Amino acid sequence: MGVAVGLITSLLQAHLDFPWLAMVNAASPWLTTAFVAGALQSKLSTAMLVGVAATTLEVVAYYVTADLRGFGVSMSSVTLWGLCAVVGGPVFGAAGYVWWRAAPAGLGAALLVAAYASEAVVAYHLRLGYTSTAVFFVVVALLLAVGLGRHRGQYGPLARWLVPAGIAGLAGHLVLGLAVG
Repeated sequence: MGVAVGLITSLLQAHLDFPWLAMVNAASPWLTTAFVAGALQSKLSTAMLVGVAATTLEVVAYYVTADLRGFGVSMSSVTLWGLCAVVGGPVFGAAGYVWWRAAPAGLGAALLVAAYASEAVVAYHLRLGYTSTAVFFVVVALLLAVGLGRHRGQYGPLARWLVPAGIAGLAGHLVLGLAVG
């Protein structure tokens, strides 16, 4: 799954315009891969492991594909996004796992919703000033809240987890923004 997302991301970046380009040029969609991979696992430890494998393989496949297409690959970028994969992969693998089991109810869904919403606010609205992309990511976050909250009736718990998850997401994107400049 991670290899496919990394490869497709690199290929689609040359063909999409905003706001769609953001879906192949943002952190949240890559974290979604770890979330889905984690949801499919039967043990939390395995979910975390496949989460980090998915995000790490996304980074590797993306940069190998970019290099094969003739684009320069900087080791600092590979290192930065590799570090993000190692941190975000297990967290969102676990988030997918707990969402599917609704234990604790709402937490996993809130983490993914908050990832999109916080990226909308910090990266696209505040840092880059891309209003249409920020709105697009907020809409994706809302659709995720509706879709993920429906599973095992997690709407109420999801809403309760959104504040702490949102704070964590905002903090994460602020740190990432400092790292990428």
